[in-house]
Amino acid sequence: MNKQNEASLLEHLADTFETKLREAERSIGTDIPDPYREGRMDAFGWAATYCRLLAERE
Repeated sequence: MNKQNEASLLEHLADTFETKLREAERSIGTDIPDPYREGRMDAFGWAATYCRLLAERE
């Protein structure tokens, strides 16, 4: 896999994680327990940030 493909894949993953983060944010007020929702939002946010940083390095 070349560098351009890796960067493209990382950008796609970051977009996917950000979509999941927005979905988790919209779940506020539902019956999902707060600690679980907050942990999920943190995980998606960190994953998206990490992928973006790796893509920038490529």
